[in-house]
Amino acid sequence: MESAQLLDILGNENRRKILHLLASRPCYMSEIAERLDVGAKAILGHLELLERAGMIEANVDEQRRKYFHITDNLRLEVFVSPYSFEVEITNVVVLPPQQNIPTSQAVKGLRSLYSNIQELVEQRHKVMQEYQDIQGNITRMMGYCMDVIEEVSDDHIEAEILYALIKGPMTKRVLSMQLGIPEYVLERYIEKMEQKKVLKREANNYIIG
Repeated sequence: MESAQLLDILGNENRRKILHLLASRPCYMSEIAERLDVGAKAILGHLELLERAGMIEANVDEQRRKYFHITDNLRLEVFVSPYSFEVEITNVVVLPPQQNIPTSQAVKGLRSLYSNIQELVEQRHKVMQEYQDIQGNITRMMGYCMDVIEEVSDDHIEAEILYALIKGPMTKRVLSMQLGIPEYVLERYIEKMEQKKVLKREANNYIIG
């Protein structure tokens, strides 16, 4: 799924509420409509959109009634800074339980599972803190790069090319599409910047260097 499509889908409050509800357990359409106090026709439209996007699936129970559940484990990250706007989508692979807990040990098993979950949540918190520190360092370095780019660029097009390449190697076509500049126009700028040794070509990609 494209990040722009996912953001559009999640931009609707009722669709977010539907996903929040389905995150607890599968639900019938009538349940969702009742819980959200929204008309069945409107709920059906939201469910169909979420289903087409692959975010939820529909199944039929023994009474031939359709119920819905979330399809996959999806993580969406949006990062906005003075120097970048990034959206990343990650599918989280979840392995099935290795063993079932006997009913006689259910309470003890619940305590153990709860303890494990708390440990994992704490680990995630530490990892996210490290991630935030790294992202902060990246943003600071990007700020330094922007200052240098202003000095070495002869005009705004050269600056835009370098801004784009800071984030990683790109082909001429990808640069053209991202910047909205025709390839034949980019060729002149790229040739000039290669002569200045501001950027260079590696295979089919251009990089700063």
